[in-house]
Order: sequence, then structure tokens, then C-alpha cells
Amino acid sequence: MRNLFFGIAAVAAMVGVASAQPRPGAAGAIHTRQAHYKQIGAAMKGINDQLRASAPSLPVLRRNAALVAALAPRVSGWFPRGTGAEAGVRTRALPEIWSDPQRFRGAAVAFVVAARRLDATARQGDLAAIRMSTRLLGNACRDCHDHFRGPEE
Repeated sequence: MRNLFFGIAAVAAMVGVASAQPRPGAAGAIHTRQAHYKQIGAAMKGINDQLRASAPSLPVLRRNAALVAALAPRVSGWFPRGTGAEAGVRTRALPEIWSDPQRFRGAAVAFVVAARRLDATARQGDLAAIRMSTRLLGNACRDCHDHFRGPEE
């Protein structure tokens, strides 16, 4: 009985600590966004490395394409108001994301379409189609970066 009491007390304490954690504000949203973009960048590097290899690995291509396709629909949600430079955290997100939301949403949709196309071609296993889909995805990334991402400092 004593062990049960301590077990319940421990769980209650953990729940209390977890619920007392502050929500990540603008800084947390920016750091989360940056972490997700690093995942996408690493996956794209993995895809491009495989496509330059003498014998590309389809399982590696598929895994990386699936990761990009899974993250792509979330991109437009990574930019809530207040998560630009005004948050006081280093970010390359340009104000145009919020001042021209229709164009930003269009770029985000183009990214999702290209990511899903790459995922589908990777699952089919046609290397020529994967190369073409990778170029199209790269173009979607570049378009967004050209309009909504500032230069590295």
C-alpha cells in the first residue's frame, strides 16, 4: 500500500511539473522551425548525395523523400505572427512572409506538391524520375528562399 501511495504521488508530481512548464513563445517557435528546416536540409543533402553516387540507394532515397513529404505540409504553420525579427531571436525569415501571406501560402503549396511528387517517384524507384522530381523540389525551395528568406549573416 505504501508503494502504491508513493507511486501515485510521483506520477502526480510529474504531471504537475509537466503542466507547469512554460509554453515556448516566439523564440520556441523559431527554434522549432529552424530544427525542422535542418531536418529537411539534411534529407535533401541525403537525396542529392545518393543521386551523385555511382550506385544510389533506393531505400535511402525513399526514406529522405518520405521525411520531406511528411514535413512539407507543416511549413506554413511554422510562421505564426510574432516569429520574425521582432522576436529578438536570430531568424532569416523575412517580413514578406507576414506582409504577403497569399504569396507565401502559394510557395508553401508548391513545396508540398513538389515534395509529394518526389516521394511518389522515390517509391516507384525510377532514378530518372527521382532526379527530375528532385530538381522540381529544389526549384520550389529556391523560389521560397528567394522571396521569404534573408541572407546568412
